[in-house]
Amino acid sequence: MRSLHRALIVFWLAAIAVFIFLVWDSWKTWMMNGEPAIVTGYTLTGLMVFLALFNVRKRLAMIPLGRGAYWTAAHAVFGTLALAVFFVHTGSIWPTGAYEQLFALFFYLVSLSGILGYWMQKVIPRRLTENGLEIIWERIPNEIAEIRARAEAIVEEAAEKAASDTLARYYTETLAWYFRRPRYLASHFFGFQSGRAYIRRETTAIARYLDETERGYLAQLEDLALIKNRLDFAYAVNGMAKVWLLFHVPMAVGVLLLMIWHIILVHVYLL
Repeated sequence: MRSLHRALIVFWLAAIAVFIFLVWDSWKTWMMNGEPAIVTGYTLTGLMVFLALFNVRKRLAMIPLGRGAYWTAAHAVFGTLALAVFFVHTGSIWPTGAYEQLFALFFYLVSLSGILGYWMQKVIPRRLTENGLEIIWERIPNEIAEIRARAEAIVEEAAEKAASDTLARYYTETLAWYFRRPRYLASHFFGFQSGRAYIRRETTAIARYLDETERGYLAQLEDLALIKNRLDFAYAVNGMAKVWLLFHVPMAVGVLLLMIWHIILVHVYLL
């Protein structure tokens, strides 16, 4: 852990030094009636290529290319530097020209999704550990279907044993919605407890109308609902991670392609 902190300090010092040099060099070049965008543009290109190597590193995990934690830290630091260099290069937050605005849009989307991804990498593993339920994301719908079948069996048994359909009707009208599929995905992702609040609210609302036998079956339903709530959480956060990957990587590839075309156009016009 200490070595990672030291590496982070080195990365930040290097990034700050590069940024200060670029600002100074751009100002000096501009004062000499030169074109500072050449140096900042190629620096940005180099940074983008380095950031793209992070995905290559993950695909070549079997090759000893350094610890993944160091690569992640470097990706975050130099990704921040790339955003700062972009501002120096363009001279504004939103450039003029349709092509430049398209490039800026892609670049900002990659940057924002990168920030989200870094936050997810820091927060989600801890929350999954606290959730205490390890399961493959693709199996969660099947697990929910099994829980729903058990819930329906409990309701049927309650109707037979208690000679009352109060719990069965309430399940059909209210709780069946919750057991049908994953619920409160946004709430789970952002760390809220809407699922638990729903379970507590609905079980409390019906409990007063049930006899002692039916309350025992309601307690079983509540236990199943809480298990499903944990499954919903795992489905939400792991699903978001998959969606993020399908967004961030293609957008990064798009930025690289737009950047290459931009370099070609610049050199064509310079000839």
